[in-house]
Amino acid sequence: MKRGILFLTIILLAAFWNFKTEAQVAPPPRLVAQGDLEKLVQGKEETIEAGGGVFFKISPQEMFRQNMIIFDKKIKVVGLEGGRFIAYARIESGPTIYWIIGEYTGGAHCCGVYHFLSRPEGGQPVRYLGKTTGHNGGPLPLGGLCIYHQGQLYFKDLDNRFDYFHASHADSRLVNFPPRFYHLTSASLKVSNLPFKEVYLRKVSQVEEEISKNLTLRRVKPPALLKSGFAPGFMMMEFTDPLGQLLIKRTILYLYARQDQEAWQTLERDVPKYYQTTDWLKELGKDILEHLSAAPY
Repeated sequence: MKRGILFLTIILLAAFWNFKTEAQVAPPPRLVAQGDLEKLVQGKEETIEAGGGVFFKISPQEMFRQNMIIFDKKIKVVGLEGGRFIAYARIESGPTIYWIIGEYTGGAHCCGVYHFLSRPEGGQPVRYLGKTTGHNGGPLPLGGLCIYHQGQLYFKDLDNRFDYFHASHADSRLVNFPPRFYHLTSASLKVSNLPFKEVYLRKVSQVEEEISKNLTLRRVKPPALLKSGFAPGFMMMEFTDPLGQLLIKRTILYLYARQDQEAWQTLERDVPKYYQTTDWLKELGKDILEHLSAAPY
């Protein structure tokens, strides 16, 4: 009798575990609809039906700006104060529906931002999940940014925190670098780069090729990684040559892949090989870590 109860318990636990595991796997996403919000009449308030019972009420403000109120049927979900809302897409992943809204915040080198909403399974109320940090330039076409990876739904974005990192925007090799991935569920939007470790390591190989090509063009060995910039102080110093940026680019990729030891060892190995001194190396390392601490990676 006891053996029978134990056997039944094991079967029930296994069934529960399989159900739990299957429930954690998101079905592949399907692009259901997308719309162009740039075609709205200038200076006129408009309401857009985005499908699935969701409506966007967009109101023009002064200059470049717009406000958007999002409704689930007649119930207000959230109000957004933005630059210009460019486009939206509706994605289905099994019983869950997602809406993605692309916004251009305006500015010379800014910013493509994406807002996310979801209606969880069972027709639950729509919820606002949040928005991305923003990358240089307007939002990208929304249809191709959702990624199905290892049974989970992700959104591919661009990390722009290293723009102006000891270089002007025009000279920087770190604009919209590296890619950043958000894990998307019916309840949350969170940065989750580690499942894409191989993406970063493949890019390391590409940067290594760039480093080799750059070395063939080099004629002198500069004094240090950095040189004086247009204003005094360490933060205004600029890279001496393109190779310095490539070394830092490789370091950042290793850090995103969570290979910290490799990141710093390769940098400390190569700087003495390619520069006359290791001046500013420690300061640059600290500066990289401060940039990384500003937001999850």
